Amino acid sequence: MQNNEFSSDHLDVLKELMNIAMGNATANIADLLQAFGTMHIPHLQISDVDGLKNYIKMTISSEDEYYVTKQLFGGKIGGEFIFLVNKESAINLGNYLYDTVKVSDADIMDAVIELTNILSSTTIGRLTDELNTKVQFFAPYTEVVSGDPLISEEETLNYHKIIIISTVLEFQKHKISGQIFILSRDEMIISLRELIDQKLEELYS
Repeated sequence: MQNNEFSSDHLDVLKELMNIAMGNATANIADLLQAFGTMHIPHLQISDVDGLKNYIKMTISSEDEYYVTKQLFGGKIGGEFIFLVNKESAINLGNYLYDTVKVSDADIMDAVIELTNILSSTTIGRLTDELNTKVQFFAPYTEVVSGDPLISEEETLNYHKIIIISTVLEFQKHKISGQIFILSRDEMIISLRELIDQKLEELYS
């Protein structure tokens, strides 16, 4: 697939749909945290593996430690939902959700996974609803990483042409912020383009 096969119209529609989906996700997390949250305007780009690695290096500090939760989803469209928070935000999240000042490592993991489940189900669920399709979610897993090895060398073998969708979620009251990456690749990009074409036909018919 060539870059020009995914036109500016496709990207505009996808960006608008992601704005709607991530707005819903922010509202759901705001209910959980009982605080006002902001979600930055999603950044979208079509890339390859090298471009993905470079984008991650520019986005993630190599000096911090991160809790990274990854969740695969599949169906007519599919890919990988990734949510990462630095250690400070993860601890603040765990302290708040478990109402304690010294949260355990296990509780931090559970808190991050809970937040990721809400974000992924709401964001991807709303996007697929808008595109009149469904996806299946697979079990998420969380790991603690240092620096920027967000995508391992083994994982990059699964990617060729990639749509990167990224944004930042912030809840200043609780000093919690995180980054969201949604990666879609190869044949799923083609399916996504076809669904957006159907959406464009609805909009302009």
